[in-house]
Amino acid sequence: MKKTILMLTAAISLLTACGDKKKTTTGDNSTTTEGTGLTVNDSEGKTGSFSADGAAFKGKSSTQYFGDKITGQFSVLCQQDEPFALLQAVFANEKEASGSLKPGESAYKVYPGDANIALSGTAIGEKEFVTRSNSTGSITVNGKELVIKDLQLFDADNKEKKLNATIAF
Repeated sequence: MKKTILMLTAAISLLTACGDKKKTTTGDNSTTTEGTGLTVNDSEGKTGSFSADGAAFKGKSSTQYFGDKITGQFSVLCQQDEPFALLQAVFANEKEASGSLKPGESAYKVYPGDANIALSGTAIGEKEFVTRSNSTGSITVNGKELVIKDLQLFDADNKEKKLNATIAF
């Protein structure tokens, strides 16, 4: 029940953030959506690749700031367009996106030292796969590169996928 409420809240938040809002683009390739506190940076020319259970994906990478750029949550994304696959890593803030991190479980509150990883898209399947606090594998950020090795992800039915990724941001 708790997970259903959390997923429903996430969907509503996403829809609200994606509605008709005024967007402002700056010279640093970032777009801020007024009233949402969401800033998306196109990591121009940056790419990444990831694999899940033998299926390989690659695409452009970008970053997002949820709220304040210093204290708000920070996210790294890698998206393949066709077939669609999206890998997202969320950190407590940009400063915390460094070194070896442990898998987190909550998409709403990310604690220092944690990284919440989500894998979704038509190429992945009907359900999103996410980290849990008991996920095994490694998550490391060195400079502006996210490296994930043999990370266990789970869907709502407890099905598992092993994730490997290297994403420049």
